[in-house]
Amino acid sequence: MWLRLNPKHRRAVKLALGLALLGITVRSLPYLAPIRAKDLVQDDLAVEFRDRNGLSLGTILSRDQDHTAVVPLEQISPHFIHAILAAEDGEFYHHGALEMRAIMRSLIEAIEAKRIVSGASTITMQLARMLEPNPRTLPAKFQEIWLSWRLAAGMSKDEILAAYINRLPMGGNIYGLEAAARIYFGMPASELNVAQASLLAGLPNNPNYLNPYYYWDAAKRRQIYVLKRMVEDGYITATQADQAYEEAISLLPRQQGIIAAPHFLFLVANQLPSEHPSQIRTTIDRPLQEFVEAQVQQVVRDLAPKNVHHAAAIVIENQSGEVYAYVGSPDYFSEAELGRNDGVQALRQPGSTLKPFLYHLALEQRIIRPNTVLADIPTYYAIPGARLYSPTDYSETFLGPVRIRVALANSLNIPAVRVLEKVGVSNFLLHLHQLGFEHLTQSPEHYGLGLTLGSGEVSLWELARAYLTLARLGQPTSVVTTLSSPSPNRDDLSVYRRQGRQESKQLSDHRASKQSPLFKLPYSNAKGEQPNNLKHSNLKHSNLELSTLSTWALITDILSDPQARAQGFGVDSVLNLPFPAAVKTGTSSNFRDTWTVGFTKNYTVATWVGNFNGEPMEQVSGVIGAAPLWHRIMLHLHQSQEPAPFQAPPGLVQRPVCALSGLRPTPACPTVVQEYFYPDDLQDYERQSDTFYQMTSVGTNQQSPQYIVNLPDEYNEWLARQPQGNLAPGKLKILSPREGDLYMLYPTESDQDSNSAVQRLEFKVAGLKSESVEWWLNGEKLTSNSSNSFFWPLGPGDWTLEVKSGDISDRVTFKVQLAENPPTRRGFSIASP
Repeated sequence: MWLRLNPKHRRAVKLALGLALLGITVRSLPYLAPIRAKDLVQDDLAVEFRDRNGLSLGTILSRDQDHTAVVPLEQISPHFIHAILAAEDGEFYHHGALEMRAIMRSLIEAIEAKRIVSGASTITMQLARMLEPNPRTLPAKFQEIWLSWRLAAGMSKDEILAAYINRLPMGGNIYGLEAAARIYFGMPASELNVAQASLLAGLPNNPNYLNPYYYWDAAKRRQIYVLKRMVEDGYITATQADQAYEEAISLLPRQQGIIAAPHFLFLVANQLPSEHPSQIRTTIDRPLQEFVEAQVQQVVRDLAPKNVHHAAAIVIENQSGEVYAYVGSPDYFSEAELGRNDGVQALRQPGSTLKPFLYHLALEQRIIRPNTVLADIPTYYAIPGARLYSPTDYSETFLGPVRIRVALANSLNIPAVRVLEKVGVSNFLLHLHQLGFEHLTQSPEHYGLGLTLGSGEVSLWELARAYLTLARLGQPTSVVTTLSSPSPNRDDLSVYRRQGRQESKQLSDHRASKQSPLFKLPYSNAKGEQPNNLKHSNLKHSNLELSTLSTWALITDILSDPQARAQGFGVDSVLNLPFPAAVKTGTSSNFRDTWTVGFTKNYTVATWVGNFNGEPMEQVSGVIGAAPLWHRIMLHLHQSQEPAPFQAPPGLVQRPVCALSGLRPTPACPTVVQEYFYPDDLQDYERQSDTFYQMTSVGTNQQSPQYIVNLPDEYNEWLARQPQGNLAPGKLKILSPREGDLYMLYPTESDQDSNSAVQRLEFKVAGLKSESVEWWLNGEKLTSNSSNSFFWPLGPGDWTLEVKSGDISDRVTFKVQLAENPPTRRGFSIASP
């Protein structure tokens, strides 16, 4: 027969046979690389979470913040199986991976309408698209077909349908029928009736637009289509369809299976090992959690007129390191308010909250002493390739000489920058890494001296962990989030209801004897290294350990001293509590973030208030924004019993000092306070007395002692800016020029020969005794006037300036030299340290 065919027919037969062989080969290839059911096992399964007392926190959680639950096909309501088959692929059990009739129909409709009218995707093809989402292009369609063939080659129809139903997008971040049934209706998928099943079967068609929480009418219209298809396929009668549509369906509140602490639960779920129990007992105390959530919402409402929209808080029990409350945003379920953002883990500029750790490091390395005085005066730092850096405080004022206690307690910026300059940025950065700030990954040059003012980015979690170490006197611990025992005993109640120091210890010991932490978020440095814990017991400490304990305790003593922070925060600020508490606030640049972190003997509480999108608030500082939230939480935690007082710094001794100089007071010192000293510094204390105050008269019963203030020259510029009423009486001081100053006189375009007519120098004096002051230069009287300043035309030479007012006077010497060329750069000067 082959010989009878003419050449043309032979070619046609060869082509047909070749195409058939190619088709058979291509169709057989999927069986060489089949996808089997075991390859599609979903490990993001639902987990039930409970609080420390066994109260439910929520279920249906997976580690990627999507609600997922996987059940076998036999645990799915037959009504839903019928509904999804009718809605998506009525002939699923009667065709292969592709439905050729549907494909041809779709092509014809598209050609006639010149657009895609209906799809032709089978359930198998839809599953392939779920597994490998791609844009709807022709190559992507071929890839989808290939993957569908592989699925059909390795899996039965029931296995494909089960994998499909367990991956269906059901609105928002809900995936799978089981998760949807529990979240929307509070029941397992096996109990769905026709009305509920038909409603849920319509959602995958457009899960965002058909979300019943937001688009109920659209979801009901889609239900009509599903019910109609179920009638056409013979699953239900028309009467049953009408009844199902008319049936009242009640949705659960929009918590989507979560009762409390959603951010915390997702955090824990993301850290769970692959093999974990289906029920997890966390460290959260649900009543406390709900209280903190309510306070976060209230604070945001109170500050909304100042453009404040978000807040976060975390509560940690100090002895165990267990997280008792964790609030990442005011409302996790509010997409419009960016509620899924986690303010506890978000990286933001911390403002001044890192300062305590800088002072700790400087004290630990003996760069400063507890009685060291720092100059809070206008200071300028040359930054390579940039303008001069001049840090200022929130109040934009300067206090002059301040002890480190006052500087830290009032969060003064310039003293902190001075300390960082002595400590070194790289040294401080290493110290922060050791405290667990692993996100400070840039170089020391990147952060510069602004590191202590918040030029880096940290999280509220990291701050809370570092302050927990401070509360534990330098003894780091893991932050614990889950407990191993599935349900608590009746005697294992919330510690925050029983505040006694001894009770807390007994409860912690009781827990340790019957359970161990299942999951801890570790304390580590930036390299992932676990630091050696400092032993803290009743045994005798080594000198090094005692020194470390005393330094941490000293920082705690400063942060818990309400009198020390009165200068900046007032004597009755929101930071003051009716029991001992150490606290530090922080405000980032342009009021973008506010922080308050503090602790008692029992708890560490960290709060943040700001905006997730980085918008600045309207003049909201840490004490206005985050501090009220911190205050409310602290009061609630200790409402039953006050915490114990903090431990005095071990190994340190207190001595009276002059409040201004930090040195041993003399009779001239008007204000004396107590300050701690290292024993090694006591000899220097006895040897060096106060020099800032000088007695001029002893005084009598009718008259107080008279004294004058004699500050070092570095304070002259600061003194020049002070109101005269703030200066000590009986002292006349030239503020400008300073002793030994050198001025360069440059020629100008307007007057090359006579510079004196153009350039002038301000003479300025403080402490006038009378209305008249005489100005003398090199023994020649210049003028007499009532002003505290006088402008003098510059002239080259060596000069001695003397001012007289009544019987007091002051004198300085300075030089003026001619310069050959005009300066090439302006705005920079060399200042003595």
